[in-house]
Amino acid sequence: MNERNVVVPVLPLFAGLALLMVGNGLLGSLLGVRSDLEGFPTLVIGIVMAMYYVGFLLGSQVIPRWLITVGHIRVFAGLAALAAATALSYSLFVDPVAWGVLRFVVGLCMSGLYVTVESWLNDRASNENRGGLLSVYMLVVTLGLGVGQLMLGLADPLDTTLFILVGILISLAVVPVAMIRIPTPSKAVPVKLSLRDLAHRAPLGVAAIAVAGAAGSSVIALGAVYGTQVGMDPARVGVFMAAFMVGGAVTQYPLGRLSDWVPRRRVILGIAIVATGVALLGTIIDSSGPLVIIVAAAYGSLVFPLYSVAVSHVNDVMPENQLVAAAAGAVFVFGIGSVIGPLSISVLMGVLGPVGFFWGLAVYCVPLAIYAFVRILSKARPKQRRFLNLPPRSSTAAVLLADPSEDSESS
Repeated sequence: MNERNVVVPVLPLFAGLALLMVGNGLLGSLLGVRSDLEGFPTLVIGIVMAMYYVGFLLGSQVIPRWLITVGHIRVFAGLAALAAATALSYSLFVDPVAWGVLRFVVGLCMSGLYVTVESWLNDRASNENRGGLLSVYMLVVTLGLGVGQLMLGLADPLDTTLFILVGILISLAVVPVAMIRIPTPSKAVPVKLSLRDLAHRAPLGVAAIAVAGAAGSSVIALGAVYGTQVGMDPARVGVFMAAFMVGGAVTQYPLGRLSDWVPRRRVILGIAIVATGVALLGTIIDSSGPLVIIVAAAYGSLVFPLYSVAVSHVNDVMPENQLVAAAAGAVFVFGIGSVIGPLSISVLMGVLGPVGFFWGLAVYCVPLAIYAFVRILSKARPKQRRFLNLPPRSSTAAVLLADPSEDSESS
């Protein structure tokens, strides 16, 4: 099927998603920089930033039910309006407790916005066009978040301008979606969890998903704090943060294809070993030179695709009739890891200083490498299904969009 025919009917949806991603990408880094400039202790910053993932985790469990009772357009419009209001509120209440509450609210909103967009796309997908839809979706998410980082240098983080800009971007996201002319999705998004069975059948996959969540959230939540603490100006912080995401976007598909040809457990092992080495390099380099940007891109190129490789490994070992429940479980485990990540690295940064950021990114990957090596030696290689090419921030609906063997009429 012609790619243009696949994308054109849902262009308004992608336009709204792009505005959301730019706004959310800018907001995350802006809060990290502003928190440090306001003198918040690093541990407090970690707690504030982690509250986003607490809200995201809760939203992944409750908002799919709202879609059934309220409808997709109303949920999207309501959550986008609430997210825009929270963005505008940060400059009114410069207090860590208030910011923690606002982060929780925007995390819940973004979780709901992701699942709304993804379930909408899933409803429009067929076996012929889902690959094109998913590719465009990932491109929009990645570029949107990256552009948001680069906008950090447009104004003084201590001013209200950037917060107002975020509010405008998120508010405008509602406009194209409200005008969209596609039917409301008829399929329910599954939220059923089977964590015990998931951990029993795919322990390495669960561990890798948790590490992907912890490392990825730490980069997003505290990368800008690290940059500020080592003396980067806001524009350079934006480039530093964008490097992580561009790196992940470049290697997502190649690593996925590699994991179709090479046993996925070995790919996970390789990612963990190389990511550890890259992060350790980050602890000794000059943070004012260009090498730190290269290190950021290299680490992002390994850790952000790890989620897709790990979910694909989970799919390899789960029975066909449990893949939907496994998808919901994977999203939940990723959320737990995302909460733990910023909290633990903020402790390290409080003790070791800014270098604790890269030490923490290294520490996450060491036990994963050891465990992957043990599993390779002790367990036979499972038969592999095809790779699921997923963005690191997604809902169960994205897993269903990626896998044509499943549809959303889950039990």
